[in-house]
Amino acid sequence: MIKNYVPLEAKKAIKRFGKRFFSFLLLPYVYIMVDEYESGLLNEPYESVQTYLSPKCYALANTLKVTKANNSSSYTFSMDSNQKITDHFNGAPLYWTFHTAKKNSGNRTYEDRYFELTFCKKHREMVSKFYIPHVMAEASLLAMRNRAMRLYTNRATDPGGRIWSPVLFLHPSTFDTLAIDSSMKTRIKNDLMRFVNRKEYYKTVGRAWKRGYLLYGPPGTGKTSLIAAIANYLNFDIYDLELRSVMSNTKLRKLLTSTSSKSIIVVEDIDCSLNSLNRENKAKAKAEEEEEEEEDEEEIEGERGDNMSLVSLSGVLNFVDGLWSSCGGERLMIFTTNHKERLDPALLRPGRMDLHIHLSYCGFEAFKVLAKNYVRLEDHPLMEKVGKALRDVEVTPAEVAEWFMGCKEDPDLAMETLLNELLKRQGGDTEGPQVGVEENAAMD
Repeated sequence: MIKNYVPLEAKKAIKRFGKRFFSFLLLPYVYIMVDEYESGLLNEPYESVQTYLSPKCYALANTLKVTKANNSSSYTFSMDSNQKITDHFNGAPLYWTFHTAKKNSGNRTYEDRYFELTFCKKHREMVSKFYIPHVMAEASLLAMRNRAMRLYTNRATDPGGRIWSPVLFLHPSTFDTLAIDSSMKTRIKNDLMRFVNRKEYYKTVGRAWKRGYLLYGPPGTGKTSLIAAIANYLNFDIYDLELRSVMSNTKLRKLLTSTSSKSIIVVEDIDCSLNSLNRENKAKAKAEEEEEEEEDEEEIEGERGDNMSLVSLSGVLNFVDGLWSSCGGERLMIFTTNHKERLDPALLRPGRMDLHIHLSYCGFEAFKVLAKNYVRLEDHPLMEKVGKALRDVEVTPAEVAEWFMGCKEDPDLAMETLLNELLKRQGGDTEGPQVGVEENAAMD
């Protein structure tokens, strides 16, 4: 009779209730349900649990499902229905089970999915105070690590209310491919990790959680490649700020507050962007900005175009180190220039540009990195002659990389071509390719 007249959902409910009733009598367990949807909306803890359990599922579960989100750079593994895995936290076993159930709503049948966490009652306080926050924090870190990075550029106008335009960031540069001294790489990476791991320290000393870098040196020495390597190393988004398309200091502040944490704000060729701004015309720029703010901003931008920026030096200084710069956290600001001497000293002081990195001409150690990357070469009879020539000739890593690329990965041809080009430079022939690919660095 039960089989014929009791609905399937009721039988499952009775079975579930009976299981828990007898479990309560025999074993003092607590059950926590994490549903996929709550009141018709996607339940955020469900996504966090799924992210947290993904690597554990791959290691422990026998049957797996694999998915890949649009904003993720990696695959997510999940358990099949009714599978259980055991997680250990502070010496306590905690059991996760994934369930699915078919449900009817009108004429539509849908799948109800949820995770079930089971643990002994004596661990109730530990789970609520420590384990659940641990799961959420670990899920956040995993999501950040697995997400696809984005490169943003600012819009001259924002008719739709969007002031940043994103694209996927796919630059392949890493610290392994950078043609810089190995000790310099270590020093930069140590500085980056010290920065990202000192949130509480910055708070204790009363400073905004940000750090400024200045990359300077001749064209073609790889400033952009270093920025890309830093972004890939930290897994940070990049906001590429074009100052000349920003209409006012007010708009500049709005752009800053629209950036996210764990990001790099980049201003390339800062000397070109500010070459017409100095302390003498600051008052004039401020007066023009105040007049502009009294009018309709969108109409003004449409009339002036991209070449009528009223951003002042004081606006840039406040952007880097003013009150508005503390909005958000874990943010790098990187400025690049070919001519450090042209920058206002106020922009270069610590707190604004905390670390100055000089990217210079190709040295012998940078050459060896390029040879290994481009022609898979670690030793060659001509190495010593090339090293001696590099001490006498100013050639950028970009030029060396371009010569290597024209040699079809032939190590002998690459070394002969490079040595001939260097000897030409020694003889006074300064012609050569001028495209930027890689870089060599020396840090202040």
